[in-house]
Amino acid sequence: MSHLHIPDGVLPVPVWLGGLLLAAFLLLLGVRGGRGAGARPVALQSTLAGVMLVIMALPVPITAFDYCMTLAGPVGVLLGAAGAMQVSFVVTLILALMGQGGFTVVGLNTLVLGLGAATARPVYLALVRPLRPAGAMAAATAVSQLLSSALWIALLWLSVRLSPALGSEHEVGHALRWVRGGVLAAVLLPLLAVAVGVESLLGYGLARFLDRVRPDLLPRPAGARTIAHEAPRS
Repeated sequence: MSHLHIPDGVLPVPVWLGGLLLAAFLLLLGVRGGRGAGARPVALQSTLAGVMLVIMALPVPITAFDYCMTLAGPVGVLLGAAGAMQVSFVVTLILALMGQGGFTVVGLNTLVLGLGAATARPVYLALVRPLRPAGAMAAATAVSQLLSSALWIALLWLSVRLSPALGSEHEVGHALRWVRGGVLAAVLLPLLAVAVGVESLLGYGLARFLDRVRPDLLPRPAGARTIAHEAPRS
C-alpha cells in the first residue's frame, strides 16, 4: 500500500509515461531550487535515503498483505518537499533494480511516495506547537501515508479505466479484488489503519529521539527559537 509492485508492461503507457514526466519535472524543480545549499543537506539526504531503503526492502506481513513501511513522513518533515522527492526517486529506482516493481513505474512510485512526503512538513509545522515535535511528527506521518495510499488506489483505478483488460493482470487484479465488493471497508481500511498507526509510532519515536539529541534537525515554525525548550503549555 505504500508503492506499486507492478512489473513492466502492465500499466497503460499514458499512465506510467505521464508519471515519469511529471516526476522528472518535479525533480528538476527541486534540483534548481537546491543549488548552493551546501554539503550538509546532501549528507542528510543520503543518510535518510539509506535508512528508507532498508525499511522499504523489508516487507511486514499483515494477514494477506505485505506492507512496506516507508519513513516517507519523517523524511518529508526533515528534508522538505524537494529533498523528499529526490530521496523517493533514488529509493524507488534502487528497489526496481531489486525487483520490487518495474522500471516503468519508477516515476509513479516517486510521485506516490514523494507527494505523500511533501505534505508532511506543512502538517508538522502547523501542529508542532500544540502537539510538540513527537506528536506533530506522528500526525504528519499519518497524513503522508494516507495520501500515498490514496494515490496508490487512484492510479490503479485510472489504469483499469484506461485499459479494462488490466483487471485480469495478477498484480493489478490482486489489489482491485480487495478494493471492490465492500472488502475495502471491511478488511482493507482496518489493515490500513494498523499500518498507518505503526508508521506513525515509528515517526513518533524518531522525533522524540531527535528532540533529545539533535533538535536542530527538526524544522521550526517561522519565528520560533526551539520547540523543545519552550515552556510547557498550562
